[in-house]
Amino acid sequence: MSDVKIGWQKGVVISSKQTKIILDPVGGRGLGRNTHIFITHAHADHTYGLRTSAKKHATVETIRIYEKLNEEQLRNTVSVRLNKPVKVGDLEVTPLNAGHMLGSTQFLVETPKKTILYTGDINCVDTLTTEAAQVSECDELIMEATYGDPFYVFPSRHRTYARIVEWAATQARKGKSPVFRVYAAGKAQEIVRLFNVYTTLPVVTNRYVSRVNEAHTTFGVKLNYIDISSRKPEVFDGTHVLVTTVRDESISSDRSTRAVATGWALKMHSKDFPSFPLSSHADSKQLMNFAKATRAKRVYLYTGCVDIFAEYLRKKAGLNAKPLPPLAQTELGDF
Repeated sequence: MSDVKIGWQKGVVISSKQTKIILDPVGGRGLGRNTHIFITHAHADHTYGLRTSAKKHATVETIRIYEKLNEEQLRNTVSVRLNKPVKVGDLEVTPLNAGHMLGSTQFLVETPKKTILYTGDINCVDTLTTEAAQVSECDELIMEATYGDPFYVFPSRHRTYARIVEWAATQARKGKSPVFRVYAAGKAQEIVRLFNVYTTLPVVTNRYVSRVNEAHTTFGVKLNYIDISSRKPEVFDGTHVLVTTVRDESISSDRSTRAVATGWALKMHSKDFPSFPLSSHADSKQLMNFAKATRAKRVYLYTGCVDIFAEYLRKKAGLNAKPLPPLAQTELGDF
């Protein structure tokens, strides 16, 4: 019988007799300096652990993006590299590319008894700024199910790129500046790169997007953009594309028109603005194919369409899939 415990306790926990690691914690008591946590990427819903005093393992790209967005320098961090194992007690943790955004990782955990792959958020196709998630065989798979509902099957990325460019060009011809409200990290840079590659329209970004752009440039992702602080008076003349954050209300004008780019667009039908199904997550078919390719004997699912996707995997792929179980505090001790 395996001595390794897997489950959810304000984060994904993998615990052996000697060692306990917490992956993408969202809270928890006692995340002190002796706790080992691993962070998959720099989106806010995954970075609680970076704000703690615990020893934090993440790629240098993830650390830098977080620091840029929050204007602070992290301490007690350990930079990890793709495909380079890290030894933590009797566990060995290998970061693998997740394809979700710059610096995003999965973690392959080798225990004395078995191998466990934790995907975090993954994207299974190449984009203009990332490469598709790496697949690794494992005994057990812990997998996100954000778009696990079989309804979510995204059109080809290049088709969506073409629709975005066509819409923006139409707005520009009308003398209106197209404005995209997206996440500052990841999606924003893909939109910037899209217009760099396929159009001659200059791209203006707000301060948060600009900070993350700087990090991308540091790591070799070429982005041409102008920070809005130096160009605000003329950005609404139809000759610029604006890329800003979801909650930014400062950019509004009767000479602009806004759009969003998200996987949820498949169910969005707003008369006020167009939405494009551009996601940094895998859709249901990609997730299923990924799970099959790992040859996992057991699949644990968390976040999003967990129950629907578990049934989908059981019926369509014959996989032993179920929700990630909760772990009682008494099972693992205080942390």
